[in-house]
Amino acid sequence: MTGRLLSAAAAAVLLLAACGDDKAPPSGADDVFEAWRNAGLTVGPHDALDNSDTLGGGSCQRGEVDGIETTVCGYESEDAARAAQPAGLDLVGDATGASLPRGKVLLVVADRGGSDPSGKKIHQLTKAFLGK
Repeated sequence: MTGRLLSAAAAAVLLLAACGDDKAPPSGADDVFEAWRNAGLTVGPHDALDNSDTLGGGSCQRGEVDGIETTVCGYESEDAARAAQPAGLDLVGDATGASLPRGKVLLVVADRGGSDPSGKKIHQLTKAFLGK
């Protein structure tokens, strides 16, 4: 199975899990970073992206969390965040990862270096993002 198919499958499973979130959705990248820190993850520096247009015009930051590439984008509306999800999957490419909207925020994770073969870190990242 290619990374892209794995990404789509992982995103579908995680989206179903998002129903009935335990916490309010994040309002921006700082909320996401805080959720990751509270989950015991090491959040590295995240830099603003110049090519946010490729992700639906959101205000995006990219960096790493525990060796996993993360991109967090904020949008004007929940619909805009959901509409950017396919572009997020395009960003993941052949790597194992996911593109998940929650509220006005889109999370894109990609394990480009193969540092998470079991998917446990990606699961931990997405679980914290989803408020679980």
